[in-house]
Amino acid sequence: MSPPVQKVISSQQLPKKVDVVVIGGGIAGVSTAFFLARKGVSVALCEKGEIGAEQSSRNWGWCRTLSRDPRELPLAIESLRLWRRMNEMTGRETGFRQCGILSLCATEAELADARRADDEGRLYQSDAKMIGADEIRSLVPGTVKPWLGAHFAPSDGRAEPALAAPAIAESARDAGAYILTGCAVRGVETTAGAVSGVVTEKGAIACQSVVLAGGVCWRASPGMARRPSPSAR
Repeated sequence: MSPPVQKVISSQQLPKKVDVVVIGGGIAGVSTAFFLARKGVSVALCEKGEIGAEQSSRNWGWCRTLSRDPRELPLAIESLRLWRRMNEMTGRETGFRQCGILSLCATEAELADARRADDEGRLYQSDAKMIGADEIRSLVPGTVKPWLGAHFAPSDGRAEPALAAPAIAESARDAGAYILTGCAVRGVETTAGAVSGVVTEKGAIACQSVVLAGGVCWRASPGMARRPSPSAR
């Protein structure tokens, strides 16, 4: 059973107007609000439930470059650079530890895939590398299976899912963001074809831009489902 997610106290005031509304209080949403607020952008984050209470707290917390689509690698490398400083930037404990991630290869096909990924990673200066049986035994004491090899990313790590999103949300609030929980967005308003605001269950907020960071949940709102939106991996 996962540890309980740290509860974030909602902002009491619903703003009438901000520059950006972020929809969704998972790790993507709170990070967006945090970095916007640090740059002096007025931002309101609207979360229908609690911060980090869904998929962002129901995972292993991996922060990785390993086993990525090569098109994701530049962003993953930059993400890890930020994660290493996240405790310092937020002034809170996110649980991030640079412990490395290891992908073990039991078959020739897995070994070939790992070597291909390693070749792709070197194009982006990834520090992942192929290792052999001796290094595997030193990293995984007690292993008895005759692994053919492994792909090891020493700079990869993990954050604590129950801590990370709440810690970043609280720091976003400290930087001036509105963190609104129990505040589902029911629709996006437009004027002359441009975003002009959102309608939430607690009232309307005028804004110039909207960031959809609600994962699959935003489609549950009838007012949102009619708007086709490409997803970023």
